[in-house]
This record gives sequence, structure tokens and C-alpha cells, in this order.
Amino acid sequence: MEKIIFRQTELVDREKERKFIKEWFDTIPSEILWIYGPKSTGKTTIIEYIVENELFDDFKLFKSSKYNVKYINFRRKLFGSYESFVDSLLFVDDGKLDEEFKMSLNLVAFKVELKTHQEIKEKKLDLFDTLFEQLKESPKKNILIFDEIQSLEDIYIDKERELLKEFLNFCASLTKESHISHVVLLSSNTIFINKLYNNSKLKETSYFYKISHFPKEVATEYLKNNGFNDKEANLIWEYLGGSIFRLKRIVRDKQNNWFDDLEEYLKKQVKIALSEIKMTFREFRKMNKRESIKEFKILAQKIVDKGYFIINDDIEISDFTIEYMTEKEILFFDPLENKITANNQVFFNAFKLLGESE
Repeated sequence: MEKIIFRQTELVDREKERKFIKEWFDTIPSEILWIYGPKSTGKTTIIEYIVENELFDDFKLFKSSKYNVKYINFRRKLFGSYESFVDSLLFVDDGKLDEEFKMSLNLVAFKVELKTHQEIKEKKLDLFDTLFEQLKESPKKNILIFDEIQSLEDIYIDKERELLKEFLNFCASLTKESHISHVVLLSSNTIFINKLYNNSKLKETSYFYKISHFPKEVATEYLKNNGFNDKEANLIWEYLGGSIFRLKRIVRDKQNNWFDDLEEYLKKQVKIALSEIKMTFREFRKMNKRESIKEFKILAQKIVDKGYFIINDDIEISDFTIEYMTEKEILFFDPLENKITANNQVFFNAFKLLGESE
């Protein structure tokens, strides 16, 4: 296992994922690359590591001889209208900006003249046409990376034009149609991806790459490298699975002597997850959605029995129940396989307790 320290913490494994993404950038742009997977699998961390360490010659100076990179994390942007979206995507170099700050802005926004900026906000110029022309003139290989793009939902450019639809058309024009830029879109909201996948031309313009939790051999090796013996590592795997967030947390807690009994610590994590599930049941009752409680219990038992649940006509589970529990990060829905699983091993174990408590 390759050990890399990134931002003062260990970037565990992920050689395969990093290799795939880097090789993707060496191809001719022809499809939008969607990176998806359960929460806390490290999607954003992997991308940010690649940007900072493999695309830039000197990230501190924001210099890259080969790539023109824009990495925009919509999670870190605040917008609720088209105008605020424009402000988050563009910056004006008025000659007063500090040089280092201006270079950093080049990574997270597009530079335009003041007049252009105003005309775009006033809708006299089309935002995406302007960006397209700018990218077309770049002498370097263009790479655009947008994280958590579901933030664009329910925003309109005007009464008839949806921002998300126009944005995706822009991405397709850059990749499939003109081949002038790679576009990478990241999202943990797979219900959102599924809606797009089934209701647009996304299938024809996109390639989907899933980043999952760690397999057992990676998870246990990481734990043994951090002070746990074989028996302890296997026990942790049974309770926590390969969730890197949870594995890093238990390593931290061990190093700080924040627990005495390992098995009691692990059982507590499952009980907390079970409490989260029961909290959603209270929410269902408040919404007068008691049927969703029954549906979820059936769904959870199917996942315990088989490890997953395939959406089909044999057992009717409402879209509301699936979407609600997925948004709560209790379930994970894979839109390409039409498969539902527990979001992680902790919730899988909580599903077992839920069945035993009935």
C-alpha cells in the first residue's frame, strides 16, 4: 500500500482510482466523466490531490505547463440565483488584485473583463458561449472539474431556461461535440444523477466511474499499519467495513486513548446508526408517511438477506422512501445497476439490529 501524506493526513491507497483519472486526462475529450459513490469514500480528496500534485508543476505558484485547470467546488459556493452563480464563476481583473491572489483565482473561476461580466449578468451575452470561446483559445489542455453539481438544481437563467440543463449542454459541447476540454462532474447524490440519467441524453454523453468504500484487504492492512492486530482489524471490518472516514476516526481515537474496550466502541457506532434510522421513523410519522416505515423495514431486511436490493416490480417500495433514506445517507443507490445497499457497513449492522428488535 502506497503511503501518501496529503494535507497533514494519510491518503490511503487509491492508486487505481488516481491512475484511471490521470489516464483519462491523457485521452481526447469525448465524454463527460461522472465520478460518483457513497459519501465519505474520498472522491473530493482524490480529485484535489490529483489537481494539486499531478496537474500543476508548482501548485503554490499555480503553474502548470501542460494543463489549464479549473476546479470549482459548488459546495463552497453560495448562490441561489443565476446572477450569484455568474459572480461565483467569474472574476474581473481590475489591476488592483494581488498577483498571488489573482493566480489562485484562475484555478477556481474564469477571468473576464468588467464589461463582459456586466453583459453576462444582464443576459446580453451568453455565459456559456463566452466560456466556450475562452477555452477554445487556450494553448494548454483544458480540464474542468465541478464538484457537487446538484447545487444547480432549481435555478433558472430566465423563466424558461434551467441553469442545470444549460450547464450540462455546455459540458457536452466541450467534450463530445468539440473535444476542447475534459469535464469531470462529482456527486454523492445518486438520486439526482438517476433523474438526469433517465430523463436526458446523459447516457450518450457520459462515462460513469464509481469510487466505493475500501475492500477488506485494504481496510485491514491500513488498520494493522496503525497499531491494530489481526484480530482487532478483522473485528473492526465486521462492524465498520471499508469506510475510510470511520477507519481514520477509529485510528485517531485509538491514538488518543479515547476508548478502553474496542468491541464496546464498535457496538456503540452501530447503536448510533440505529438511532439515526429510528429518528427518520419519527420524521415519517410527522409527515404522515407511516407506510414508508413499513417499506423501509422490508427493504432493510432484503439488504440483510442478500447484501443488496434490486428495484423491481416484485416488491413495491415508493420512490419517496428510497429517496428520503438515500438523502439521509442511510441507503446508497447505484443508478447504473438499479441497486440499493446500506450506505456503509455500520448501517448494514444497524439493519440487523432493527430486524432483531421487531
